Amino acid sequence: MKLQVTEFTCGGFVVGFRFSHAVADGLGAAKFMGAVGELARGAEQVSVSPTWARDAIPDPPGALVGSLPDPTGAKRLEYLAIDISADYIDHFKSQFAAATGGGRCSAFEVLIAKAWQSRTRAAGFEDPAGTPVQLCFAMNARPLLGATRLPRGGAGFYGNCYYIMRVASTADRVASSSVTDVVKIIREGKKRLPSEFARWAAGEEGAGGVDPYQITSDYRTLLVSDWTRLGFEGVDYGWGPPAHVVPLTNLDYIATCILVKPWAHKPGARLITQCVTPDRVERFHDAMVDMN
Repeated sequence: MKLQVTEFTCGGFVVGFRFSHAVADGLGAAKFMGAVGELARGAEQVSVSPTWARDAIPDPPGALVGSLPDPTGAKRLEYLAIDISADYIDHFKSQFAAATGGGRCSAFEVLIAKAWQSRTRAAGFEDPAGTPVQLCFAMNARPLLGATRLPRGGAGFYGNCYYIMRVASTADRVASSSVTDVVKIIREGKKRLPSEFARWAAGEEGAGGVDPYQITSDYRTLLVSDWTRLGFEGVDYGWGPPAHVVPLTNLDYIATCILVKPWAHKPGARLITQCVTPDRVERFHDAMVDMN
């Protein structure tokens, strides 16, 4: 783990935090930084006592330790940040409600569905028809372990306990469907979490024979993550919560899309993306801002 504090002449400062995903996931890292903030403010002990409980995490036979893919021959992808208004999110939520008879969906589901569709269109994956595309997203696995293995529902577990769900479809279906229908594809995948995690914990092979934790540089696969509920935005070292929290990555060959909260006091969301080649960035941006 590395920490760096950069102080500016105006009195503001930035805390840079780098950690290994083998040690903690986003929830665990945010808990750790929150505890640091509590101690910095003078607390004698942290409000959420850490629970070690590493033996609670399944260690199935043949499980692989995830490693980064070889970048040789991989496409170099361009960074792009897109601010999303609350009206934009509400527009697609309303479409989903109208199409499902009052059903509700999350901002994450809407924005990731739109990003997956926009990227598929921008990259031209739908030609030829039937080209497979994948969406991968991390889900908190703490609730699946039960209170007997992780006390208090895992509230004090600072470690790594997530599972990567993979959703597959064809590019032409993702590109031509409504955002509502793409959300449905994602939600069907989320429903599989308990059964897939149980099979993995029992040592059974993952979907399609793929290790769920193996990151890929396959250009047709998009890795997404939701940072809006991890807790980083509530960390307080004594000056109040941060104005902005943003992830940084130096891996420009793995297609990623991360949802974060916007600047403080600004409604909506921000998408931090690195998912298309430089010649396709404008197409991706235009598809994202299109509200049809």
